[in-house]
Amino acid sequence: MKLAALLLPVVLLMMTGTVQAKTIHISPDIRLGELDGYGLQLGVKDTMWLDAVFISVGKLEGETAGFYANSYRKEKVYTYRIGGQYAFDRADVHKVQIELGMSKYSGRYYNYNNLSKEHYKSDGISYSTSYIYQATDTFGLRAGVEINHFGPFSTPRILDSTLNAILGFTITI
Repeated sequence: MKLAALLLPVVLLMMTGTVQAKTIHISPDIRLGELDGYGLQLGVKDTMWLDAVFISVGKLEGETAGFYANSYRKEKVYTYRIGGQYAFDRADVHKVQIELGMSKYSGRYYNYNNLSKEHYKSDGISYSTSYIYQATDTFGLRAGVEINHFGPFSTPRILDSTLNAILGFTITI
């Protein structure tokens, strides 16, 4: 799966025609919430009637103590999404990004009262939307929300979901 995520930008560049005429879109970010992490978008600008088309990969992880310190959770979530960016004004200053893809959950739940240990693995869907303020032609600020949802009763989380805020920037080369 990691190989496919790394090869997707190359395939996107080959699909867009001449690589020399296109601009590369790069956007690193940090993700804040109950699980913290980081991510990266790589793609091509001015493609398929959009301001940018890109892939996004990310990693979330965290450790949580339960009520009365009798339980403990250690979790990781990997996200793989495809997205697009659209400018919704004539000056190309305000933009919106929408991404959709898959997520993979891996977690361990420890209960100290009865000394039980449970392992969870699940696949799910991942959705993200962000607002971009394009400060210059090459630099923009990004803020958004990410939601990862897994199957029912497949994780020890409430509603089997994660919700994170995204803060980052965009660079066009």
